[in-house]
Amino acid sequence: MLTAASAAQNAAPEATSTSSAASQAVEEVVVRGRRLGEIEFDLRLYIREFVEEIAAPARTRGYARWRRRLCVGVHNLENTAAQYIVDRISSVALDIGLEAGEPGCRPEVNILFAADANEMAAYMVDAQPHVFRPAGGNAGMDLGLEALDTFVQSDRAVRWWHVSLPVDARTGAAAIELPSTRGLCEGNPLLIRGSSSSLCPPNVAVAGPSRLHSATRDDLRYVIIIVDATRLNGATWQQLADYLAIVSLAQIDPNANPAAFDSILNLFGNPSAYSGLTDWDRSYLRALYSIDLERVPHAQRNEVISRIEKQERTAARSGQELRD
Repeated sequence: MLTAASAAQNAAPEATSTSSAASQAVEEVVVRGRRLGEIEFDLRLYIREFVEEIAAPARTRGYARWRRRLCVGVHNLENTAAQYIVDRISSVALDIGLEAGEPGCRPEVNILFAADANEMAAYMVDAQPHVFRPAGGNAGMDLGLEALDTFVQSDRAVRWWHVSLPVDARTGAAAIELPSTRGLCEGNPLLIRGSSSSLCPPNVAVAGPSRLHSATRDDLRYVIIIVDATRLNGATWQQLADYLAIVSLAQIDPNANPAAFDSILNLFGNPSAYSGLTDWDRSYLRALYSIDLERVPHAQRNEVISRIEKQERTAARSGQELRD
């Protein structure tokens, strides 16, 4: 992945307009807060709609998240601005329980600025397609070919591509066969019916039968983010860094329409309304990073919703006590 990112960075025009575009001041920035208590509505339904609108796990899989540490790399940008973005994302990561990567670490999150984002995306996908669709795209590690076409052809200011991996929940070892493990079977490989080919799938021990829990979880492996320096629409560095934080830390649907919700994901539709991550965004990230990922997907989603609801009601009660 780093090879592709480096090659694309060298091939793409330098994003010389980024600094002026992103550093323009936004006047009268308004931080959007919680609505609970201001109007009557079904809070749990509202949360469910939000979660279902923005979340996009890999096909057939549950939510994925980072484990323990996160290393962020920013490419094709002046050093001071790049370091600001790295520090800002790392700060959000610390808030949800992750460790920040040390200087010089190998990035799992690669953010590339480009003056021609479509050219960069097409170059990267063409140069190393296996980076975007590991294991031939058949292992539940990404969103599929249609989503990859959208990634290449997008007209968004920011586009992203997440790759996750199903792993053994006890050992962290891959729970699927990867190309690098083929041909390395020990003992008798599994013969595919009607074929002379063989696979050597990993063995995953299951503690006991359950309809709610499995012996696997999904870990994020890497994220590729391309920022179109010509489409930043006057966003400040703080706004942009916080937007990049949420798409770095969670599998966000590139086609989501979050307009009905208080989220930094609305940044490029309404840049003057958000100074950074909202309480709603932080509640989602904290919920995502506290749920049991060994549960089946629908149970994971319900747990995310329940944890956000608990945070929102607790905050609303605290706010009411302060007003009283």
